[in-house]
Amino acid sequence: MIKEFLKTNPIHKKIVPLLDVIMITRLSYFFGVWAMVCIGMYIGDLINDSIDINSTTLSIPTSILFLGISFICASIFIVNQIYDLEVDEINNKAKIIDNFISIDFSKKILFFLLPTGFLLIIFIDILVVLPMVLLYLICGMLFTNQNFNFKQNMFMNFLFYIILALLLILSGLIYSRSDMTIISLFSLSLKFIFLFLLIYGAVVLAINILDQEGDRKSNRITIPQNIGIRFTSIIAFLMCLLSFFIGLYLEEPLSVVSSISSIPFFLYLIFRGKDKDVIRSIRYPILLINFYLFMIFPLLFYPIVITYYISKYYYWHRFSLHYPTLLVDND
Repeated sequence: MIKEFLKTNPIHKKIVPLLDVIMITRLSYFFGVWAMVCIGMYIGDLINDSIDINSTTLSIPTSILFLGISFICASIFIVNQIYDLEVDEINNKAKIIDNFISIDFSKKILFFLLPTGFLLIIFIDILVVLPMVLLYLICGMLFTNQNFNFKQNMFMNFLFYIILALLLILSGLIYSRSDMTIISLFSLSLKFIFLFLLIYGAVVLAINILDQEGDRKSNRITIPQNIGIRFTSIIAFLMCLLSFFIGLYLEEPLSVVSSISSIPFFLYLIFRGKDKDVIRSIRYPILLINFYLFMIFPLLFYPIVITYYISKYYYWHRFSLHYPTLLVDND
Protein backbone atom coordinates (compact mmCIF):
# COMPACT_ATOMS: atom_id res chain seq x y z
CA MET A 1 0.00 0.00 0.00
CA ILE A 2 2.78 2.43 0.93
CA LYS A 3 4.76 1.49 -2.17
CA GLU A 4 1.70 2.06 -4.35
CA PHE A 5 1.10 5.44 -2.74
CA LEU A 6 4.71 6.55 -3.32
CA LYS A 7 4.57 5.47 -6.96
CA THR A 8 1.16 6.41 -8.28
CA ASN A 9 -0.65 8.86 -6.02
CA PRO A 10 -1.47 12.06 -7.99
CA ILE A 11 -0.35 14.27 -5.10
CA HIS A 12 3.25 13.73 -6.22
CA LYS A 13 2.57 15.69 -9.40
CA LYS A 14 1.89 18.71 -7.18
CA ILE A 15 4.86 18.17 -4.87
CA VAL A 16 7.57 17.50 -7.44
CA PRO A 17 7.48 20.93 -9.18
CA LEU A 18 8.23 22.49 -5.80
CA LEU A 19 11.49 20.54 -5.75
CA ASP A 20 12.72 21.91 -9.10
CA VAL A 21 14.45 24.82 -7.37
CA ILE A 22 16.42 22.41 -5.19
CA MET A 23 17.18 19.86 -7.88
CA ILE A 24 18.79 22.30 -10.32
CA THR A 25 21.72 22.22 -7.90
CA ARG A 26 22.41 18.64 -9.10
CA LEU A 27 21.80 17.25 -5.64
CA SER A 28 23.19 13.81 -6.52
CA TYR A 29 26.61 15.36 -7.29
CA PHE A 30 27.03 16.07 -3.59
CA PHE A 31 27.84 12.41 -2.97
CA GLY A 32 31.23 13.32 -4.44
CA VAL A 33 31.47 16.85 -3.05
CA TRP A 34 30.93 15.88 0.57
CA ALA A 35 33.25 12.88 0.20
CA MET A 36 36.09 15.12 -1.03
CA VAL A 37 35.65 17.60 1.84
CA CYS A 38 35.59 14.74 4.35
CA ILE A 39 38.73 13.28 2.79
CA GLY A 40 40.43 16.66 3.30
CA MET A 41 39.36 16.70 6.94
CA TYR A 42 40.55 13.12 7.33
CA ILE A 43 43.98 13.96 5.87
CA GLY A 44 44.28 16.95 8.21
CA ASP A 45 43.45 14.75 11.20
CA LEU A 46 45.85 12.08 9.92
CA ILE A 47 48.73 14.57 9.75
CA ASN A 48 47.88 15.92 13.20
CA ASP A 49 47.51 12.37 14.55
CA SER A 50 44.06 13.24 15.83
CA ILE A 51 41.69 10.94 13.92
CA ASP A 52 38.52 10.35 15.91
CA ILE A 53 36.90 7.20 14.54
CA ASN A 54 33.11 6.88 14.77
CA SER A 55 32.56 10.31 16.28
CA THR A 56 28.83 11.00 16.49
CA THR A 57 29.10 14.46 18.03
CA LEU A 58 27.26 16.99 15.86
CA SER A 59 29.43 20.05 15.23
CA ILE A 60 27.38 23.14 14.35
CA PRO A 61 30.40 25.01 12.84
CA THR A 62 31.24 21.99 10.66
CA SER A 63 27.61 21.72 9.54
CA ILE A 64 27.55 25.42 8.60
CA LEU A 65 30.84 25.02 6.72
CA PHE A 66 29.44 22.09 4.73
CA LEU A 67 26.33 24.12 3.94
CA GLY A 68 28.45 27.02 2.68
CA ILE A 69 30.60 24.76 0.52
CA SER A 70 27.45 23.06 -0.81
CA PHE A 71 25.95 26.42 -1.80
CA ILE A 72 29.09 27.40 -3.73
CA CYS A 73 29.28 24.02 -5.47
CA ALA A 74 25.57 24.27 -6.30
CA SER A 75 26.31 27.61 -8.00
CA ILE A 76 29.06 25.98 -10.04
CA PHE A 77 26.77 23.11 -11.06
CA ILE A 78 24.07 25.56 -12.18
CA VAL A 79 26.57 27.53 -14.29
CA ASN A 80 27.86 24.35 -15.90
CA GLN A 81 24.35 23.05 -16.62
CA ILE A 82 23.57 26.25 -18.49
CA TYR A 83 26.84 25.93 -20.41
CA ASP A 84 26.26 22.22 -21.16
CA LEU A 85 22.60 22.39 -22.25
CA GLU A 86 23.37 21.24 -25.79
CA VAL A 87 25.63 18.37 -24.71
CA ASP A 88 23.18 17.17 -22.06
CA GLU A 89 20.43 17.13 -24.69
CA ILE A 90 22.54 14.87 -26.92
CA ASN A 91 23.42 12.57 -24.00
CA ASN A 92 19.71 12.29 -23.08
CA LYS A 93 20.32 13.63 -19.60
CA ALA A 94 17.36 14.76 -17.54
CA LYS A 95 17.31 18.54 -17.95
CA ILE A 96 15.63 20.74 -15.38
CA ILE A 97 17.03 24.07 -16.51
CA ASP A 98 15.32 25.25 -19.72
CA ASN A 99 12.64 22.55 -19.34
CA PHE A 100 11.05 23.33 -15.98
CA ILE A 101 13.00 26.37 -14.77
CA SER A 102 14.10 29.20 -17.04
CA ILE A 103 17.75 30.11 -17.47
CA ASP A 104 17.09 33.59 -16.04
CA PHE A 105 15.49 32.22 -12.88
CA SER A 106 18.32 29.70 -12.53
CA LYS A 107 20.79 32.57 -12.56
CA LYS A 108 18.83 34.31 -9.80
CA ILE A 109 19.12 31.18 -7.66
CA LEU A 110 22.83 31.07 -8.45
CA PHE A 111 23.32 34.69 -7.37
CA PHE A 112 21.57 33.92 -4.08
CA LEU A 113 23.51 30.74 -3.33
CA LEU A 114 26.97 32.05 -4.19
CA PRO A 115 27.27 35.03 -1.78
CA THR A 116 25.34 33.16 0.91
CA GLY A 117 27.81 30.29 0.68
CA PHE A 118 30.80 32.60 1.04
CA LEU A 119 29.23 34.43 3.99
CA LEU A 120 28.64 31.13 5.80
CA ILE A 121 32.25 30.05 5.23
CA ILE A 122 33.66 33.42 6.33
CA PHE A 123 31.64 33.13 9.53
CA ILE A 124 33.25 29.75 10.33
CA ASP A 125 36.81 29.90 8.92
CA ILE A 126 37.98 32.70 6.66
CA LEU A 127 40.98 30.70 5.39
CA VAL A 128 38.65 28.18 3.75
CA VAL A 129 37.41 31.03 1.56
CA LEU A 130 40.64 30.91 -0.50
CA PRO A 131 40.19 27.44 -2.06
CA MET A 132 36.48 28.13 -2.54
CA VAL A 133 37.13 31.42 -4.35
CA LEU A 134 39.60 29.60 -6.60
CA LEU A 135 37.04 26.85 -7.10
CA TYR A 136 34.38 29.23 -8.37
CA LEU A 137 36.79 31.32 -10.46
CA ILE A 138 38.23 28.26 -12.21
CA CYS A 139 35.29 25.83 -12.41
CA GLY A 140 32.44 28.33 -12.40
CA MET A 141 33.84 31.11 -14.58
CA LEU A 142 37.00 30.16 -16.47
CA PHE A 143 35.84 26.74 -17.67
CA THR A 144 32.46 28.08 -18.79
CA ASN A 145 33.83 31.10 -20.64
CA GLN A 146 32.91 30.83 -24.32
CA ASN A 147 36.02 32.77 -25.33
CA PHE A 148 38.39 30.15 -23.90
CA ASN A 149 36.45 26.96 -24.69
CA PHE A 150 38.51 24.99 -22.19
CA LYS A 151 35.96 22.18 -22.18
CA GLN A 152 36.75 21.60 -25.85
CA ASN A 153 40.32 20.70 -24.88
CA MET A 154 41.06 17.08 -24.00
CA PHE A 155 43.30 17.75 -21.00
CA MET A 156 41.44 20.83 -19.77
CA ASN A 157 38.19 18.87 -19.67
CA PHE A 158 39.83 16.28 -17.42
CA LEU A 159 41.60 18.98 -15.42
CA PHE A 160 38.25 20.62 -14.60
CA TYR A 161 37.21 17.65 -12.48
CA ILE A 162 40.64 17.22 -10.88
CA ILE A 163 40.76 20.88 -9.84
CA LEU A 164 37.24 20.56 -8.43
CA ALA A 165 38.27 17.59 -6.28
CA LEU A 166 41.61 19.12 -5.26
CA LEU A 167 40.12 22.38 -4.02
CA LEU A 168 37.35 20.57 -2.15
CA ILE A 169 39.94 18.39 -0.43
CA LEU A 170 41.98 21.50 0.41
CA SER A 171 38.93 23.18 1.94
CA GLY A 172 38.46 20.25 4.33
CA LEU A 173 42.19 20.08 4.97
CA ILE A 174 42.46 23.77 5.90
CA TYR A 175 39.45 23.50 8.18
CA SER A 176 41.07 20.65 10.13
CA ARG A 177 44.55 22.22 10.27
CA SER A 178 44.59 22.63 14.08
CA ASP A 179 47.62 24.80 14.99
CA MET A 180 49.68 23.84 11.95
CA THR A 181 50.83 26.49 9.48
CA ILE A 182 49.37 26.37 5.98
CA ILE A 183 52.80 25.75 4.39
CA SER A 184 53.54 22.80 6.67
CA LEU A 185 50.03 21.47 6.17
CA PHE A 186 50.30 21.51 2.40
CA SER A 187 53.80 20.01 2.27
CA LEU A 188 52.82 17.10 4.53
CA SER A 189 49.47 16.44 2.87
CA LEU A 190 50.39 16.42 -0.84
CA LYS A 191 51.32 12.74 -0.94
CA PHE A 192 47.98 11.78 0.62
CA ILE A 193 45.97 14.12 -1.60
CA PHE A 194 47.64 12.54 -4.64
CA LEU A 195 46.35 9.09 -3.61
CA PHE A 196 42.73 10.19 -3.65
CA LEU A 197 43.07 12.25 -6.82
CA LEU A 198 44.25 9.09 -8.58
CA ILE A 199 41.06 7.26 -7.58
CA TYR A 200 38.90 10.26 -8.43
CA GLY A 201 40.69 10.69 -11.77
CA ALA A 202 39.92 7.08 -12.66
CA VAL A 203 36.21 7.73 -12.08
CA VAL A 204 36.42 10.92 -14.17
CA LEU A 205 37.84 8.92 -17.09
CA ALA A 206 34.88 6.55 -16.81
CA ILE A 207 32.53 9.56 -16.86
CA ASN A 208 34.27 10.76 -20.04
CA ILE A 209 33.60 7.36 -21.61
CA LEU A 210 29.93 7.53 -20.62
CA ASP A 211 29.51 11.03 -22.09
CA GLN A 212 31.55 10.50 -25.24
CA GLU A 213 28.60 10.48 -27.66
CA GLY A 214 27.44 13.95 -26.66
CA ASP A 215 31.01 15.21 -26.46
CA ARG A 216 31.72 13.95 -29.98
CA LYS A 217 28.62 15.56 -31.49
CA SER A 218 29.38 18.87 -29.79
CA ASN A 219 33.02 18.78 -30.96
CA ARG A 220 34.46 18.32 -27.48
CA ILE A 221 37.74 16.44 -27.55
CA THR A 222 37.99 14.13 -24.55
CA ILE A 223 40.56 11.49 -23.64
CA PRO A 224 38.40 8.49 -24.74
CA GLN A 225 37.84 10.09 -28.16
CA ASN A 226 41.56 10.72 -28.57
CA ILE A 227 43.05 7.41 -27.42
CA GLY A 228 40.03 5.09 -27.45
CA ILE A 229 37.87 3.50 -24.79
CA ARG A 230 40.17 0.52 -24.15
CA PHE A 231 43.29 2.62 -23.49
CA THR A 232 41.28 5.04 -21.37
CA SER A 233 40.02 2.10 -19.32
CA ILE A 234 43.58 0.82 -18.88
CA ILE A 235 44.76 4.23 -17.67
CA ALA A 236 41.87 4.38 -15.18
CA PHE A 237 42.77 0.90 -13.91
CA LEU A 238 46.46 1.84 -13.56
CA MET A 239 45.54 4.98 -11.64
CA CYS A 240 43.58 2.89 -9.12
CA LEU A 241 46.40 0.35 -8.93
CA LEU A 242 48.99 3.07 -8.37
CA SER A 243 46.87 4.58 -5.59
CA PHE A 244 46.70 1.15 -3.95
CA PHE A 245 50.46 0.52 -3.98
CA ILE A 246 51.42 4.04 -2.91
CA GLY A 247 48.80 3.84 -0.16
CA LEU A 248 50.34 0.57 1.04
CA TYR A 249 53.78 2.16 1.05
CA LEU A 250 52.52 5.18 3.01
CA GLU A 251 50.43 2.92 5.28
CA GLU A 252 47.33 5.02 4.57
CA PRO A 253 44.29 2.74 4.99
CA LEU A 254 41.42 4.73 3.42
CA SER A 255 42.97 5.03 -0.05
CA VAL A 256 44.10 1.39 0.09
CA VAL A 257 40.64 -0.07 0.76
CA SER A 258 38.96 2.41 -1.62
CA SER A 259 41.30 1.64 -4.52
CA ILE A 260 41.45 -2.15 -4.10
CA SER A 261 37.64 -2.27 -3.87
CA SER A 262 37.31 -0.24 -7.08
CA ILE A 263 39.88 -2.13 -9.15
CA PRO A 264 37.54 -5.04 -10.15
CA PHE A 265 35.09 -2.64 -11.80
CA PHE A 266 37.84 -1.16 -13.97
CA LEU A 267 39.04 -4.64 -14.90
CA TYR A 268 35.54 -5.43 -16.17
CA LEU A 269 35.64 -2.15 -18.07
CA ILE A 270 38.90 -3.17 -19.78
CA PHE A 271 38.04 -6.75 -20.71
CA ARG A 272 34.31 -6.49 -21.39
CA GLY A 273 33.68 -2.78 -21.88
CA LYS A 274 29.88 -2.80 -21.97
CA ASP A 275 27.82 0.24 -21.05
CA LYS A 276 26.88 -1.34 -17.72
CA ASP A 277 30.59 -1.73 -16.91
CA VAL A 278 31.12 1.98 -17.50
CA ILE A 279 28.23 2.83 -15.17
CA ARG A 280 29.49 0.44 -12.49
CA SER A 281 32.98 1.94 -12.60
CA ILE A 282 31.42 5.33 -11.83
CA ARG A 283 28.75 4.49 -9.27
CA TYR A 284 30.41 1.83 -7.17
CA PRO A 285 33.76 3.54 -6.43
CA ILE A 286 31.83 6.63 -5.25
CA LEU A 287 29.58 4.41 -3.13
CA LEU A 288 32.54 2.58 -1.61
CA ILE A 289 34.47 5.74 -0.72
CA ASN A 290 31.39 7.13 1.00
CA PHE A 291 30.83 3.83 2.78
CA TYR A 292 34.38 3.81 4.17
CA LEU A 293 34.06 7.46 5.15
CA PHE A 294 30.99 6.54 7.21
CA MET A 295 33.37 4.62 9.49
CA ILE A 296 35.25 7.84 10.21
CA PHE A 297 32.42 10.37 9.91
CA PRO A 298 29.21 8.45 10.77
CA LEU A 299 27.05 11.59 10.59
CA LEU A 300 27.84 11.82 6.86
CA PHE A 301 25.39 8.93 6.49
CA TYR A 302 22.35 11.11 7.14
CA PRO A 303 22.79 13.81 4.43
CA ILE A 304 23.84 11.12 1.96
CA VAL A 305 20.75 8.99 2.58
CA ILE A 306 18.38 11.98 2.63
CA THR A 307 19.89 13.28 -0.62
CA TYR A 308 19.63 9.84 -2.20
CA TYR A 309 15.93 9.39 -1.47
CA ILE A 310 14.91 12.96 -2.30
CA SER A 311 16.70 12.63 -5.65
CA LYS A 312 15.19 9.21 -6.28
CA TYR A 313 11.69 10.49 -5.48
CA TYR A 314 12.15 13.54 -7.70
CA TYR A 315 13.60 11.82 -10.77
CA TRP A 316 10.97 9.08 -10.68
CA HIS A 317 8.00 11.45 -10.59
CA ARG A 318 9.56 14.13 -12.82
CA PHE A 319 11.27 12.01 -15.47
CA SER A 320 10.13 8.41 -14.75
CA LEU A 321 13.77 7.56 -14.07
CA HIS A 322 15.19 5.29 -11.40
CA TYR A 323 17.97 7.69 -10.50
CA PRO A 324 20.15 7.67 -8.54
CA THR A 325 20.32 3.91 -8.23
CA LEU A 326 22.96 1.34 -7.40
CA LEU A 327 21.37 -1.15 -9.76
CA VAL A 328 22.69 -1.57 -13.27
CA ASP A 329 20.94 -3.56 -16.01
CA ASN A 330 21.47 -7.31 -15.54
CA ASP A 331 22.89 -6.87 -12.03
